[in-house]
Amino acid sequence: MSSAQIFRHDAEDSLAYLNICVTGMKNIETKWLYDFLTLEACRHFSQAAEERNISQPAFSRRIKALESAVGVLLFDRTTSPLQLTEEGKLFHSQTRSLLQQLECNLDELSGHNLLGVPNIKIAAAHSLSLTMLPRLVHSMAAWGEEFVWHVEAIDVVQAVNTLREGKSDFIFSFRDEDLMQSPFCGLKVFESELYPVCAADAQGQALFDIYQPQAPILNYTSTSYMGRLVNRHLAEVGGISARTLFMSSMSELLKNMALDGHGIAWLPAWTIVNELRDKRLVCLQTPELMVPIQAYIYRMDTRLNKTAEHFWRILYNHMPEDLVSLT
Repeated sequence: MSSAQIFRHDAEDSLAYLNICVTGMKNIETKWLYDFLTLEACRHFSQAAEERNISQPAFSRRIKALESAVGVLLFDRTTSPLQLTEEGKLFHSQTRSLLQQLECNLDELSGHNLLGVPNIKIAAAHSLSLTMLPRLVHSMAAWGEEFVWHVEAIDVVQAVNTLREGKSDFIFSFRDEDLMQSPFCGLKVFESELYPVCAADAQGQALFDIYQPQAPILNYTSTSYMGRLVNRHLAEVGGISARTLFMSSMSELLKNMALDGHGIAWLPAWTIVNELRDKRLVCLQTPELMVPIQAYIYRMDTRLNKTAEHFWRILYNHMPEDLVSLT
């Protein structure tokens, strides 16, 4: 058994007699909540029961008892593997946040967290994590706020899943219509643009003309957020018969390819400040091809743990200037 599993079971033992009152007069046993999280992770009753070290019939009864207590079905049993219902998705984020806060409190009481430094868990888009996170950490430290930062740089789709599943407190990503609606809420950090850029010739002029036939494009993968944004914008502008020479979801890789003279790339303004200043990259004289972009901090629209709520209030009331001026 791993140390994380040992701690989880220790926390359960400590909370064995703690009942959480929800929806009317119903009581929920804490172990049922851990059962619920385990089943969501495994998506199979037999595997989850084995993980929880109980028989499958007993495990199934506990899941049914939980659903009876909250008054809704949490899992769609008609699918394989199991899927959360819409009510289950909402309950999942609340449950994980609640148990994390309880375990944190127990940790402090037992002396495991002697420094008492609160934890913040963030999932961030790759292109934002490299620039935005260091500035955010610096700003928080300057204000006297101390956190232990847990940051995962993953793609936007993965980031949304970690937020929905309660594996992160926040995600730093770009504007997404789905994330602007319940059960999410967002706070705008900055507005910027993706610049169409390429390497320069000896006279400092762009090596390529985007409107020339077969001009080489260094594009984002079509399934990535940036790829969808750029492709939609190019389709709206029209009149371009360029060819895609190279594709990647990583803007840093596309920048290196552009620096080496392989083609035209659309890169975030905040990532190419030095390259434009030093004339290693030049922006095409095509303002109609600049792609607007917005960065947001998102969270679930439910109450988070105490530390996460404190962090959110700071950002809501005092967005760091060096983030707003990131462009």
